[in-house]
Amino acid sequence: MKKEFSKNTTEVFTKTMFHYVPEILKYIDEIKDPRKRKNYSMRYLIMSEMIMFLSEGRSQRFTETAYKETKYLENIRKIIKEEVETIPDAEIYTDVFSRIEKEEIEELQYKINYKMIRNKIYEDSKILGKYNIVIDGTRFQKAHYEVSPEWLSQTKEGKTTWYLSMLEMKLIAKEMAISIMSEMIKNEDKREEEETEEEINQKSEEEIKQDCEINATKRLLRKFRKKYPRLPVRIIADSLYPSKKLMKMSEEQNVEYIFVLKDKKIPTLTKELLDLVSLPEGNRYIVENEKEIILTMWENEIDYEGIKTNIIRQIKKNKKDGKNAIWMWMTNRKITKENINKIIYCAKLRDYIENQGFKEQKVTSGIDLEHVYSKDIKAIKVIYTIIQITHLIMQIMEHSDICEEFKKKYGSVKVFRRKFYAHITEKEINIEQIQIKIQIRFDKSTLSYTNYTKEH
Repeated sequence: MKKEFSKNTTEVFTKTMFHYVPEILKYIDEIKDPRKRKNYSMRYLIMSEMIMFLSEGRSQRFTETAYKETKYLENIRKIIKEEVETIPDAEIYTDVFSRIEKEEIEELQYKINYKMIRNKIYEDSKILGKYNIVIDGTRFQKAHYEVSPEWLSQTKEGKTTWYLSMLEMKLIAKEMAISIMSEMIKNEDKREEEETEEEINQKSEEEIKQDCEINATKRLLRKFRKKYPRLPVRIIADSLYPSKKLMKMSEEQNVEYIFVLKDKKIPTLTKELLDLVSLPEGNRYIVENEKEIILTMWENEIDYEGIKTNIIRQIKKNKKDGKNAIWMWMTNRKITKENINKIIYCAKLRDYIENQGFKEQKVTSGIDLEHVYSKDIKAIKVIYTIIQITHLIMQIMEHSDICEEFKKKYGSVKVFRRKFYAHITEKEINIEQIQIKIQIRFDKSTLSYTNYTKEH
């Protein structure tokens, strides 16, 4: 029997959400509500915020005007299974979100992710027995004035921009970049141990960025291991991250790592690797195809100030123009000829946090992560996390067969969101359609290591 797909995008979103996270309303109800009087429940405020992002709204004020005198209230009542008589004023969202403790909203995200992981949704995305988690920082709100002391600032050519920066930990699975947890980067993260203000001012922009992300990563790794004590993972990060502190901490937290390594970052490591692989028994091999010649070399147990690490260096020479492309990585996993291509494959998954993660949320999906949704730092954390949860559901719809072939049907996420707004406001949800149990499957070929090896 052919699977019946709804043409109503609101029904598709709701069916997907309740299929993968059937207890999401219960999880929202478990958030400690700081209010004494509750004209609007927490499940209404959070679910309506998700719907606002899906409707191309960019502020709580949007909900005041865009949904009036439409079928919105009728539909959201069915989604949240509660009676709602009127649409709240925009200030109610800011008031409530600014009073929720960040641990509460983080717990909601954890429960959703834990459910997905426990149900083995991402199981076939493991490589060498571990989930691949990319860590990177992103700026997500910008202003041309100092909003509050918590905001970071940058001055270029006499112009100062204030912004917030979040360190993200995203699980890469099935062509998706799923936010597992995040950590706000603070002004004090610029400081390395006992540095003075004068020493900080003398540091380059890259040095400040590195210190900020490494200090935030240390907090994030501890928080991650507290929530997921036995989850087998490797963290993948760019060239800002190679440091003794993170290498040591990764070992202590039982986390595998792969960091991009540049020649000038730790030159002693590059020199020792090249000295060792040049020996007759050095670890290296060459592969040639129609387009390029690929030289791959590696060495284990290279000493970096008392800590052992393993290094891979790969050079690809383009046959057409003769140009070389060079990559290098460091990892605490022992490298062998049998596993080296899988390690390199994992290292290159780092691109997904930029494309399927930050770029989608800032540009292609229309969510506009950089928009100033609130000036209150606690409310911002809540809104940021709701964006990540909404983006998770959007990615599942895009990469599974719930919408049949998403790109053929809608063309882009932006088109889907425009249809979603039309459907949530103009068409009544068929609750029976949402309740029909169906199988939602991902294309098994997506993000496949087998496909990667065929191409490389």
